[in-house]
Amino acid sequence: MSGHSDDPVAEESKRFFTFFNLSMILVAITGIEVVIIYVQTFESTSIIGILFATSIVKFFGVIWWFMHLRWDKALNTILFLMGLVIALGTYFAVIYMSDVHPVVEKFEVSKLEESWKSDTTYNKGDFVFQDNTYFQSKKDHQSSKQFEDKNWKKVNTVPHLISYRITGGADMIEINSRNPGNPFFLLSHPDGSEEIDESTIALLTENATSADFRLKVKSEHYWTEAQ
Repeated sequence: MSGHSDDPVAEESKRFFTFFNLSMILVAITGIEVVIIYVQTFESTSIIGILFATSIVKFFGVIWWFMHLRWDKALNTILFLMGLVIALGTYFAVIYMSDVHPVVEKFEVSKLEESWKSDTTYNKGDFVFQDNTYFQSKKDHQSSKQFEDKNWKKVNTVPHLISYRITGGADMIEINSRNPGNPFFLLSHPDGSEEIDESTIALLTENATSADFRLKVKSEHYWTEAQ
């Protein structure tokens, strides 16, 4: 290696503090990444961009100092970067050629407003709206001429129907509320079919629409978010 000083002890001491300071910087960057991921202060695209940038900073910090490329010949750096570019190019070409970008064709959130009706068959778990109050069926039954409390239990929250259709397949579907005062979270792992058409009933604190939620879909290598 080149660039040695006349005092090897002083040079090694300087390198030690350089490595120590760099390691502390890398720890701090990693802490920032963890906070960004779990707090989710930004949109998903911004989070990915920030994590990508910090990963590059950490990567070059490691190879330039800890792998000693700073003190090696320039040819070693060139050969390393050439191999890195070829490896990354091959990796991304293979994984993206074998994956399909998922498309969210429908995402709807609507409040259930079906009123109770007489002489109607209801299944256990069905919701109805009666006298400005939501009720849920306790059992399968045929309604009589008058509303009977014994077949129903009062629901203090607002039932909503959340439905979505996704084409292209998905390995994971995540739905969460943008409003902390109206919490909801759903994590689903579909069977990987090319078209996913699902719905679920959610009991929410207050009325909501699809604009109040974030739907994220992940295939093997792609992330899609409903706008």
